[in-house]
Amino acid sequence: MIIFISGGSKSGKSKIAELWSSKLNSKGGRLVYLATMKPYDNEDLKRIEKHIENREKYNFITYEIHNNIENVVNNLNEDDTVLLDSVTSLVTNEMFSKEEVNFNVIDKILKGIYEISKSVKNLVVVSDYVFSDSIVYDKFTEGFRKNLGVINREIAIKSDIVCESLYENIIIYKGEELLKYEKLI
Repeated sequence: MIIFISGGSKSGKSKIAELWSSKLNSKGGRLVYLATMKPYDNEDLKRIEKHIENREKYNFITYEIHNNIENVVNNLNEDDTVLLDSVTSLVTNEMFSKEEVNFNVIDKILKGIYEISKSVKNLVVVSDYVFSDSIVYDKFTEGFRKNLGVINREIAIKSDIVCESLYENIIIYKGEELLKYEKLI
């Protein structure tokens, strides 16, 4: 099963994803956390520390993987529940990891995510919603937003459950009956 959770910054999406991953994993298997955020400043370090503290109670096995996410597949088992947090950081890392900006990251990222989803029992994917303002940005930011938007859309299409977190309130767009069946809500 694939669950896609989107939301704004600090909307509670990671907290919801951690809880749901834990509930999905109650039948066995490992609980795996794929942490993609690469810290660039003190605020990032504090956010990472908070995420580490929040997930301690769930006993996640954590892999820090900033790019080339497909490489983690060999470390996964078919009965694992995997939380990928977040697509936003993954896109950032893949686009801006070299001296030149790489705008062609969509296929690579989607391929990696799909390989993971085929290798495990459950995949919970977290991403940010960064599309609500009307500002026209520079070509790098617009390229980033376009890439993230396409990737989010494609993951949502393949997902069994799609929802948005808004201040820890959940708006369900797809899969409400499955959420209830799995006792996630």
